[in-house]
Amino acid sequence: MPFLAGFDPRWQDADQYLSALTRDLDEGRRLDLLDEYLSPEVISHGGSGALTEPEVLGAALASRLAALTGPHLLLEERLWHAAEANALYAAERFHVTARHDGAGLYGPPSRRRLCFAQMSERLCRSGRLDEQWVLRDEAAILAQLGLQPEEGARLRLASGVEEQVPSRDAGTGDGDPWGEALAELIGRVMSGEIAVLAEQYDPAAELFLPGAEIGCGPREAETFWVGLRAAFPSARFEVHHALGSERPLAPPRACIRWRLVGRHDGQGAFGAPTGAPVEILGMTHAEFGPDGLRREWTLYDAPGVWVQILRATGGY
Repeated sequence: MPFLAGFDPRWQDADQYLSALTRDLDEGRRLDLLDEYLSPEVISHGGSGALTEPEVLGAALASRLAALTGPHLLLEERLWHAAEANALYAAERFHVTARHDGAGLYGPPSRRRLCFAQMSERLCRSGRLDEQWVLRDEAAILAQLGLQPEEGARLRLASGVEEQVPSRDAGTGDGDPWGEALAELIGRVMSGEIAVLAEQYDPAAELFLPGAEIGCGPREAETFWVGLRAAFPSARFEVHHALGSERPLAPPRACIRWRLVGRHDGQGAFGAPTGAPVEILGMTHAEFGPDGLRREWTLYDAPGVWVQILRATGGY
C-alpha cells in the first residue's frame, strides 16, 4: 500500500518520494517524466513571481539546467506532514553545487563552480506536484559570478519574467508548537518589537542569511531584519505556513514561509524609495536550544525584488 492515498505504491514513504522529485526535477535526471510528476494545474512560485502549466515550468527547468550544469542538491533539512488524506506538504533546505557552463540566465558562461543555498516548500496531491515555492540564494550566485543584484535582475528581465499568481493552498501548517513559536517570533520582530531578539535568541546564535552572509547573535539578526523592514516600512508581513518538529537526538526545529507585501517606500537595502509595488517571498528555518533560537537560516530573492522594482519604474 502507498504511504498516502493516490501515491504510486513504489514510494514507500515521503522521504523516498521527495528525494525522487529532487533527483529527477531539480537535478534534471528525468525531465521526460514531467507529465508524471506535475499536476496539469501546477503553480511554481519564486522570488519575482510564479510560473504555471507543466510545459512552462519544464522550459524554465531546462533553461536553468542549461545555464548551471550538473547541479547536486545535498539535503540539509526536511520537515513534512500529511496535509490531507491524499496530500503531503514538505519544507526542505539544500546546499547546492553546480557549474556555470551555459549562457542565458546569468549571462555568458564563466565556467565557475558555484555553491549556494536553496529552500523549497512543496504541496503534492495524489502523487503529483500541485504547488511549490522555491528560493535560491540568487544574490550569492551573482556574487560568485562578479555581478551585482541589479545586473542579475536585468538579465532576468531580458529572459522573461514570472507573473504574480495567488496561491491555491489554504493550509497554515501542522500546528506544531515550534512552528507556531517561530512564526510568532519573526512576526513580532517585523512588527517592530526588536527587543524580542535579545530575549529569544541564543547570545551565540548562528545566522545564515541571503548573499551567503553569516552572522552571530541577536545584534546581527537585528541588523538583518531591521534592514529589510526599513526598505518596506509600510508593507504587510504575513506568515503563510509553519511546520515544526521535536524528535529524539535532534534539536527542536521549525520552518516558516512568509511574504512581505507592499511598496518600496523606505531607504534601505534597495536604494532610495521608488514606491514600486513588491511581494517578497521568504522562508526561515530555525533550530532551538536551551538558551533560545540557536541557528537561523533565512532566504529571500534580492535580485527578484530588484526585478519588481525595475519593472515598475522602467529602470531597465
